[in-house]
Parts: sequence; C-alpha cells; structure tokens
Amino acid sequence: MNDAALQQLGDAQAALMAALNARDIGAIETANAAVATAVEDVRKVGGWREHPGLRDELIQVLKNAEAARGHINRLADQNRRGLDKLISLAGTPRAAAYGRSGKLS
Repeated sequence: MNDAALQQLGDAQAALMAALNARDIGAIETANAAVATAVEDVRKVGGWREHPGLRDELIQVLKNAEAARGHINRLADQNRRGLDKLISLAGTPRAAAYGRSGKLS
C-alpha cells in the first residue's frame, strides 16, 4: 500500500464531511462517489500489514470513516424527526414503513 492511496481516501472523506455539513446534495453525491473510488484504490493496492509506517494513517482514515457514519446517522435522525413533526402538524397518521430492524413500524 502506498501513502498516495490513503491520502486520496482521506481527502475524499474530508470532502464528504464538508458536503454533509453544507447539506449540498450534489456535493454529497460527488464526494460519496470519490470515497467509493478511493476505497477501491486502497483495496487494489492492499498489503497495509507489510508497511507498518502506514498503520497510523490507516487508523486515522478508519476513524474519519466512523465519524462520517455518525454524522450521516445524526442527519438522518434529524430528517426523521422533522418529518414526524410535519406529519403530526398535518394531523394525518403516519403510514406504516419498515424500519432498520426489518420490522414494520
């Protein structure tokens, strides 16, 4: 694995976080595609275990990925709460839908 692949992934993750913070759908889609491409590039290079010097950088990339996941979950929860509030203000019952658990809610 080389440092350039990890740097590309780190840059793509930073762009995704910036797009999420800006709530710009187009930028989120572009950044998400860049992250997917960067992840594939890192997978193609492989062999991070043979390069202990990259370990710390890889750990930081994984922490950034976890932070992005948490940020996305928070934004999704805010959207769900907003929709619930709008539904309650409209006075119509919420339609049944499948939740994350796979159960009908």
